Amino acid sequence: MALWAPRMASAVLALGCTVGAALALAPPAGAAEPLIVQVHCVIPLDQPAVDGPQQISLDAPTDPVRPGDKVKIKVTLGGSPATSPLPFPGTPLTPSIQLVLSGGASGELTLQGPRMRVDIPGTPAQIVVPPYEGEITVPLDAKGDIRLAPGKMVTSTAIFGDQITTCFPTTPAPPAATLKVDVAGTAPDGAQGSAAGPGAGQPPAPGETSGRTASQPAESPAASPGGVAGEGAKASGVDVGTVSRGEDDGDVSGGTIVLIVVGALILVMAAATMLYSWRRHEDDEW
Repeated sequence: MALWAPRMASAVLALGCTVGAALALAPPAGAAEPLIVQVHCVIPLDQPAVDGPQQISLDAPTDPVRPGDKVKIKVTLGGSPATSPLPFPGTPLTPSIQLVLSGGASGELTLQGPRMRVDIPGTPAQIVVPPYEGEITVPLDAKGDIRLAPGKMVTSTAIFGDQITTCFPTTPAPPAATLKVDVAGTAPDGAQGSAAGPGAGQPPAPGETSGRTASQPAESPAASPGGVAGEGAKASGVDVGTVSRGEDDGDVSGGTIVLIVVGALILVMAAATMLYSWRRHEDDEW
């Protein structure tokens, strides 16, 4: 019994160490194992291009995201095959990486890192870009989980102006992380209701008219104020109220006609009186 207890304790301790080591080495849920990708690098300042291995890790969110969401991806790089002939301490550097999508979406997205200062060593030491984060937008047409594979990497350094170093995989790289995409809460195209409310665009049910029940008779344009006649008058620029008042004021129009007739009679009588007076004057001279 005394010998069994130490052996049992040793076994439990060994098991605990093994599990702890496995957990320490396990990558995050949103990331895959670090990739070793063969890349071809084009170096500025008329230096010859170089080829070599590049270690790349991508860490994606572990929670599900939806199409259209913005998510942050962390990029961790190993030493670059590209080197510098001279050391340049405290050099402003801006990294970026192209992500190749597969699975629930296709295409490419560019992840832009922040501007940072890096101590660039001289050859043969490798240049190591510090880990950085960037933001991408989940494609709106995503149909499920999206796999992210590293593509072209571009680094801009402020040495004698802006110098660009471009490294890209010589063969397509495998996925380095996966985005879990929740498409259950997104509505398909055209499924949203219109502003007209439910039932808009659907034919009326039997016994109903559009926007009016069968018990409400439709008003005819002639019987309704401002009907077809009113609309026509408005279209022609005529005030309907003015026309109606002219028709209602029939007495005024008749009085005007009477005045015109009386005035004409007075003029005729005046002309006759003048003619009669002129003839009498002629007879008196004779």
